[in-house]
Amino acid sequence: MSSRNTQAASNPAADNKEPRASARGTTPERILDTAERLFATHGYFGTSIRDIMQGCGMELSLARYHFGSKDALFQQAIGRRAAVISLQVIESLEAVLAPLHGEPPNVEAIVTALSAPAFAHLKSGDPGWQNYLRLLTQIGCLLERPDLTAPFYGQYAPAAARYRDAFARALPGATRETVELVQHFVESVFHLVLNELYAKEARSGARALTGQHIERMRTYLIRFAVGGIEAMVNSASA
Repeated sequence: MSSRNTQAASNPAADNKEPRASARGTTPERILDTAERLFATHGYFGTSIRDIMQGCGMELSLARYHFGSKDALFQQAIGRRAAVISLQVIESLEAVLAPLHGEPPNVEAIVTALSAPAFAHLKSGDPGWQNYLRLLTQIGCLLERPDLTAPFYGQYAPAAARYRDAFARALPGATRETVELVQHFVESVFHLVLNELYAKEARSGARALTGQHIERMRTYLIRFAVGGIEAMVNSASA
């Protein structure tokens, strides 16, 4: 996955109030909640362990005790929801594929199914999932640090393989290279749309993204991705 991250703020110290609900969690959970939020907003390079511990009101030594290093803390943050979103994507795809009884799916159905779990989390207003999805848009900024993103990719691999296979079935004349490009194309567009949603929220100063705007952007994503895939495949076969 790759994308350019949109930074909503420039100073982690200005964003150091932890959501009240997190105070009920365990110490590692509170640290992870804060790390997820600050890494999502300011990026891996723009966030220090000190910022995170100030954000959750704890001693710096607790971060070292529970996680060891900033790298380990980031790895925990980016991997903590990966298995959940992977399973949800697989289930969303299966809901589309099962009624077809082995017939090839169409590209629009695949993209719609792929985007459904993440956009459902966005519309739910859950701050943890909003932070996590924003964090995932930064994967493309860490291409030189695959060790940091490995916890996500390792757990998301079954979902990625599943919808890559679905694209291959929907595009029987496409080469494996073309199918892989289709997959990367859709992931990149998905991250750009998420970044645009977060950037709009930051520009407007809104407390939360509206369900109407989220769904409208999802519709644009599907149309744009499907049109791009069709043009890509038609060009490759010409």
